[in-house]
Amino acid sequence: MATVTEIYPDYATALVACGPGYDDSDIAEVIAFKAAQRIDPRVVVPEQALNSIVAVGMAGADIRNRQLNVLDFGGGCGFHYFHVATAMRMPLRWAIVETPTMAARAARLAQNYFRVFTAIGDAAAALEGVDLVHASSSIQYVPDPPAVLKAFAALRPRHILLARLPLWREPTIVGVQISPLSGNGIGPMPPDIRDRQVKYPVTFMNTDDIFRMLDGYDLALAMASPSSSYVVRGKPVPGVSLVFRAKGA
Repeated sequence: MATVTEIYPDYATALVACGPGYDDSDIAEVIAFKAAQRIDPRVVVPEQALNSIVAVGMAGADIRNRQLNVLDFGGGCGFHYFHVATAMRMPLRWAIVETPTMAARAARLAQNYFRVFTAIGDAAAALEGVDLVHASSSIQYVPDPPAVLKAFAALRPRHILLARLPLWREPTIVGVQISPLSGNGIGPMPPDIRDRQVKYPVTFMNTDDIFRMLDGYDLALAMASPSSSYVVRGKPVPGVSLVFRAKGA
């Protein structure tokens, strides 16, 4: 459970208090190391992967005789791709959009599995059409969440997954999340990196505002997300994962 004790007037001010924030190269190395671990089918699938498998299954049910095109916003080093590919065994075209630091590290793991970009438009162009926008625990960590949501809707995908999102009913605020470095990704830490505290800005966007921005979509499925719960100034904030389907689809 992530803890937020300090609130700031905007993202830029919060970032000053965080140092490198999410662009910390150690975060990229930790996530890459964990993503590269072999998936053991005997181990219970974590929520972070299950959300992805469910959303891809829903989106894939509408596709016939071609690959499913997935734009994975904030997809790290391929954690979601590897779990989906292992579980679903369906043809996928997968493009990850990440920060420059994370993208550079992810590219070393991509091989022929997925492609990596630093801009939504470049990833969408490479896919030549987006069936599913996949965003797991990502939009709350960008400088401008509304702009990202608008960009998602502009792609006109049939489905949008907003997974591991804080369910926030109050006016939008920006805080600083304090977490252990080991809390990034699932699995063991790299042996050559010590655990330590990391900080990055996090935006708690009013959930009703999110629905209004995606007014061209209906909510197809809502799932509880315990892994994305927060404590904000001592108040518990539950997590939720939402799958949206284009109206009329």
